[in-house]
Amino acid sequence: MEFVISTLTPWHWLTLGVLFFAIELFAPSTFLLWPAVAAIGTGLITWLSPLLGWPVISWQLQIALFAVLAIIATLFGRHFFKNNLNKESAYPTLNRRGESVKGRRITLTEPIVNGVGSATIDNTRWRLVGPDTPAGSNLRVTGTDGASLTVEPVNSQ
Repeated sequence: MEFVISTLTPWHWLTLGVLFFAIELFAPSTFLLWPAVAAIGTGLITWLSPLLGWPVISWQLQIALFAVLAIIATLFGRHFFKNNLNKESAYPTLNRRGESVKGRRITLTEPIVNGVGSATIDNTRWRLVGPDTPAGSNLRVTGTDGASLTVEPVNSQ
């Protein structure tokens, strides 16, 4: 094991970085993205050091360099994504269609019977939950209950 560690080359680091990137493709987060960047950075520095006239980097220094680069890359990534994820969306209800119709007034085409009915809003048929109401009544969407919209009569205020 020590022989393998003591003969680390830039190719080991580049391979590790590519392996981390490949694993990251299947992971649901950016957990291995920053160590992958650090491994590729370590590989590039290890490869460039003899070309620039610097001494060959020992395996202990390579591992320390990887650790420092991983910490720096992780902190940079956290800062970068934290600033970009807190921005307001131009479409805050894009993936919450029930929320996008909240507050709208609708006219029933079919009655609500036993607290359940349906209505078509923007070419989508919605299940309605609310008080029994005859067809032709005006209702306001007050919220969502799973895949159903909760409604109340407009005149109940």
